[in-house]
Amino acid sequence: MESEDFLEQQFEANRPHLRAVAYRILGSTHDVDDALQDAWLRLSSTDFEQVENVTGWLTTVVARTCLNTLRSRQRRAVGSIDDATSNIDRFASHSAMTPEEQAEVADSIGVALLVVLEKLSPAERIAFVLHDMFSFSFDEIGGILGKSSDASRQLASRARRRVRSADDPSVDPQRQRAVVDAFLNASRKGDFQTLLTLLSPDVELVADSAAVAIGAPERKDGPFDVATRFSGGAQSARTALLDGLAGLVWAQGGKPKVAFDFTVIDGKVKRIDMIGDEDVLSEMNIEYVRREKGD
Repeated sequence: MESEDFLEQQFEANRPHLRAVAYRILGSTHDVDDALQDAWLRLSSTDFEQVENVTGWLTTVVARTCLNTLRSRQRRAVGSIDDATSNIDRFASHSAMTPEEQAEVADSIGVALLVVLEKLSPAERIAFVLHDMFSFSFDEIGGILGKSSDASRQLASRARRRVRSADDPSVDPQRQRAVVDAFLNASRKGDFQTLLTLLSPDVELVADSAAVAIGAPERKDGPFDVATRFSGGAQSARTALLDGLAGLVWAQGGKPKVAFDFTVIDGKVKRIDMIGDEDVLSEMNIEYVRREKGD
């Protein structure tokens, strides 16, 4: 009985933290309660003496439960954002939270951010929340996602860029598509000067380890080096929407091998990420754009 009481004390001491983690990932108080209930059941049936870090262990359990919930939600194509506004107030006023914690949650997880997070894949959302909001290492995140540390880093980085882009009024999906189309056309024609006009003065090209392994440069900086890399190339690349934003994809046998993820700001290409990691590609919603006649 004393052992059970001790476990309950440990769980209750961590409840505010666990609710904060789950809510930032899920955005739904109903799903948060289910995640915490699952964590308690797991803790109560575990040999507690083998748990060295209770907070870390419970956070991992909650994160994995949240990941399953997000994937199930994705399969049903049903979001939780419909009741986000009322959920924020209900969550922030939970009796287990101090006034300081309530204020922190209200400031850090508003409806606007929830809307953006809903557009991320489950793995991107987990990686972003755990790393950027709770300082989890990519090794720890990889263990939760069942992916490599490098893949977890790439997922968090991509999620971070998408969150920032959604909050940037200069990011226009239609304009991005026009810039990517112009970039691909100039690349194929070897039009070096046009490529230069499309690139930001501080443009960077960055490839992950999987893309590097099949011949991509690990990094190129500046308009001249990036334009040189693409001029006369990209003959087999196709325009595609990568989670709703224009990019390029090189595929073999109908299977995407490398995705070119463009960050376009104020009509200029700011960054191109070459993504070859299968774990990261599998999390992306890739929709090929129909080629126009003459392409």
